[in-house]
Amino acid sequence: MFNKFPIHFSYDGVSYRGEIKPLQTGVQNRIPTSFQVVLNNVYYGQVKRRGVDWETDSPKCAIMVDTIGNEIYDWYE
Repeated sequence: MFNKFPIHFSYDGVSYRGEIKPLQTGVQNRIPTSFQVVLNNVYYGQVKRRGVDWETDSPKCAIMVDTIGNEIYDWYE
C-alpha cells in the first residue's frame, strides 16, 4: 500500500501546494502508475505514468502534467 505525500512547486509564476494520493491501479518498477492530485485545496484530477510519459484526464492538470509527474517521480527517487 502506498501513502499520500505532499507536493510543492511553482508553475508560470504561481505557487502550488497540495497532496498526491497514489492509486492501487497499477505498479511499474515498484512505483504506482496512477495518482490523484489536489493542489491549493482543489481536486485537479488524475495523473498517470505511461512508460516514461505522463498523461492526465483533467484539463486543469494538462498544461503542467510533466511538472507534476516530475515531482511525483522525484518523491520515489
